[in-house]
Amino acid sequence: MKKLLSILLISAYLISTTEFYQVLKLPLLAEHFNEHKSLNQGTTFWGFLVMHYTNNDVEYADHDKDMRLPFKSHEGSVHSIVLTFIHNPTILTLIKPVVIDLNEYNLRENICFNSTYLSNIWQPPKYC
Repeated sequence: MKKLLSILLISAYLISTTEFYQVLKLPLLAEHFNEHKSLNQGTTFWGFLVMHYTNNDVEYADHDKDMRLPFKSHEGSVHSIVLTFIHNPTILTLIKPVVIDLNEYNLRENICFNSTYLSNIWQPPKYC
C-alpha cells in the first residue's frame, strides 16, 4: 500500500511540476500517426516524427492536431522546486586570523543646528 501511494504521489508531483505531463499525450501521437498511415501507406513512424518535429516552419492542413502532439507546445507553467539537503556541515578554520582595527573618527566637530531648522520642514538643513 505504501509503495502504491508513493508511486501515485511521485507521479502526481512529476506531472504537475515538470514536462512529464506531455507523456500523457502519447495516445494522441499514436492516433495521429494512424491517421497519416491511413492516408499514405508508405509513411513510417520515423518519417512521421521527422515531418512533425523537425519542420517547424511548415503548416499543414492539420496544424491544430499537430500542436496537440506531445512536446510540441507548452501549455502549462512549470515551477521548479529545488530541495537541498546538507548532511555534513563544512567547518572552515582560519589559519591566520584577521584583526580589524576599529577607530572612531569625528569628521565634523563643530556642527550646530539652527532652531529654525526644526520648525520648518520644507527648508534644507543649514550648516552654522
